[in-house]
Amino acid sequence: MRIEDYGQEIAELNKEMLSERARMSAGFITACNKLLKKARQVGDDWLMGYSYYYVADAYYLISTDYRKFNTNLLRAMELLQSCNDREYLARCYNLLGIDAMSHGNNELALDFYLNALKYCEELDAKSNVPGIIKYNIGQIYFASGDIKQTLQYVRTAYKGIRRNKTDSLYYRNLLYCYCFQADCYMSLDKRASVEKCLQGIEELEHEPKANPELFVDLTVLDIKLRGYYYLGEKELFEKYADMLSYQLQNNKFPLDTLEDAYGVCRFFIKIGRYGEVKRIIKNIECSLNELNIANLRKGYAKLKVEFYDVMGDTKKKNAALLEYYNSSLEHEKERIANYKYFLNIRTRLSSIESENRMLLKQAETDPLTGLGNRYSLSKYADTAFDEAYNSQRSLAVEMLDVDNFKHYNDTYGHQIGDECLKKIAEAIQGICSRNSHVKGFRYGGDEFVLIYENMSDDEIMECATSLRDQVAAMRFGNKKSGVSSGVTISQGIRNSIPSETNKLWDFMYAADNALYDVKENKKGEVVLLHKAIISQSSLDEAQHS
Repeated sequence: MRIEDYGQEIAELNKEMLSERARMSAGFITACNKLLKKARQVGDDWLMGYSYYYVADAYYLISTDYRKFNTNLLRAMELLQSCNDREYLARCYNLLGIDAMSHGNNELALDFYLNALKYCEELDAKSNVPGIIKYNIGQIYFASGDIKQTLQYVRTAYKGIRRNKTDSLYYRNLLYCYCFQADCYMSLDKRASVEKCLQGIEELEHEPKANPELFVDLTVLDIKLRGYYYLGEKELFEKYADMLSYQLQNNKFPLDTLEDAYGVCRFFIKIGRYGEVKRIIKNIECSLNELNIANLRKGYAKLKVEFYDVMGDTKKKNAALLEYYNSSLEHEKERIANYKYFLNIRTRLSSIESENRMLLKQAETDPLTGLGNRYSLSKYADTAFDEAYNSQRSLAVEMLDVDNFKHYNDTYGHQIGDECLKKIAEAIQGICSRNSHVKGFRYGGDEFVLIYENMSDDEIMECATSLRDQVAAMRFGNKKSGVSSGVTISQGIRNSIPSETNKLWDFMYAADNALYDVKENKKGEVVLLHKAIISQSSLDEAQHS
């Protein structure tokens, strides 16, 4: 599904939304809601799921309204699950993982990230979604102290993110990869590698398409501050320390930056900038009250304990210890509640997924024979023709018709006629199970279609004649009278390398004409040819069994 398929008005709304997202502006939420309103008017499940995802993404990236983030994300997942959009389901599971990490449930977060990667298995090789997810998995390893494993994930993430330069957050994601690697290299005391990462950040800053506001982001300023301090670049360190201090004392903090704010405070405590830490701690309180996440309050209380201990303020330290104890109790309750909440989400989504698989199977399967139906044939053939053309390999389409079926059906009744079709379908399924390059479908009535991929004429004829002989040996008829009905099958096949414009209908037209000529001349035969237009002379030249 593509947003362009919904018309110009929706395409323009989407463009506006992604533009606001790239700038990380306050208008991002407004733009998302405009697209969602239009999606509701259209009443299309995929478009609504897509819109709800970006509303949730907006509340995660630029807001502190956790409830709206959560509500919109769950609605997006339910709709996208019903449409089986694997890319945006992967993105949703990624956000669930981030949410779980914010609540201190790293094990659950890893489970969500791994689920997201499963949805990525069928995505286009140019998708950057796997890279984004691996970046977040790296954060779990970093939190556990496994820096070398973290670096492996971040390097893989960097390569994956570079695959899609059209993503609205392309430069932000690359920037964060440089920052994360720099953090790892400082932990490993690799000076040259830290310098290289900071150089990469500076080079990105000069990219014309990169939003300048990205480079005054809290995470980026934090890495520049600590990186230049580590390298002994006093002037640059002071510059970024002042910029960061001003931000932390005056701005609100989105969900994903609070842990960074705590880290900056600890660094300021280390270098003796106590007055700034005191003002930052006071400012953090506002964002925490809006988020109301116990794990983040617990981290905040711990920071205050450390700060007041250094300051020698026993009274405030004891108050902070009590706050830490109470928030730890709340965190434990919240953690259990969130496990239940997330498990409920998993159960609901699994139920939807199972129902979708059943409905998809019903939609693509002929109920009488169990073979694929016309819809399934069309879907399968689109991919088969593209792959055959791209790899310049042969592809064959067979039209198969049951000879004398109307007479047989009229003589013995529809129930016996259905049994005849089932038996022929079983023979087709047997051919397909023995050769993975063959796929069979019921086209309608007593007509069947087989597709042969990357097989020679001889290999195709071996399968086709085997099928013909199996059907002939069944000797359909009235079992009580012992009389055979004369039911056989006639088969017309076209085998060649498709041109760029060839599709299923082109090959079926030729195969059907071949089939018609077979039935006119001698029923129960197989003809294979390579030409699109059938004449008596081409039929005479064709390969018969």
